[in-house]
Amino acid sequence: MSVLSPWLGGTRRLVGHVGQSGLLFGPIRRAIVEPAAAAHDEALRLLLCYHGKRAWQAGLIAGCCGNLSARLHNRDAIYITPRAADKSRLHASDIRVVDLRAAPESNALASVELPLHRACYLADSRVGAVIHTHAPALTALGIRDLDLAAILPEAAAALGPIARLPYRPSGSNELASLVGGAVARGAKLVLLVRHGAVTVGGTLAEAYERMEYGELSAKAALMATAERDASSSGAPVRPAG
Repeated sequence: MSVLSPWLGGTRRLVGHVGQSGLLFGPIRRAIVEPAAAAHDEALRLLLCYHGKRAWQAGLIAGCCGNLSARLHNRDAIYITPRAADKSRLHASDIRVVDLRAAPESNALASVELPLHRACYLADSRVGAVIHTHAPALTALGIRDLDLAAILPEAAAALGPIARLPYRPSGSNELASLVGGAVARGAKLVLLVRHGAVTVGGTLAEAYERMEYGELSAKAALMATAERDASSSGAPVRPAG
């Protein structure tokens, strides 16, 4: 129960009447009138929609690819984007809520990568959000097996430990096991060969910022190594612009 509940208790009937009169709608009315748990539920759903659209606008995902999830502190429930959903058009009601301890196969409407997300939360109780995208530069970095820490030490320090994992089919238990193992060993950014990247964080904002910064760092690393490779091969290097 929220610390504001005693105060809200005395005004709940009044606010409820105002809401029923049409002056308060949707998330605003629910956040004020209903118990704190419901308000937190609504806020987390909206945050997933917000960061899903941010990822689409930033070019980290396209169409129905990618998936995001979050977990309320001390609750065994995962809030996750639905299967085959366009992240630029998500609504709060689209978000699926699944039991962390339940078998992923029992949640057919959740993202196909539910096993991967579930493995991250079970691997480290401090994980509060998981984001998986097919970010182009991070995907290329994984395919080329470039060591970001060696190329950009400061970027790697800001991103946290980075792991690179071999290809496993999307949604498979094998992929979930590998990612979960990497997170358990401390990885914050996981490069999936031929399959994008995964970031974890204490919050959605932290996981998203890690993905966005990781993509920018990967672009810089690819640009630097492309010029180096061209120089070593004797091919002319064209100036930028």
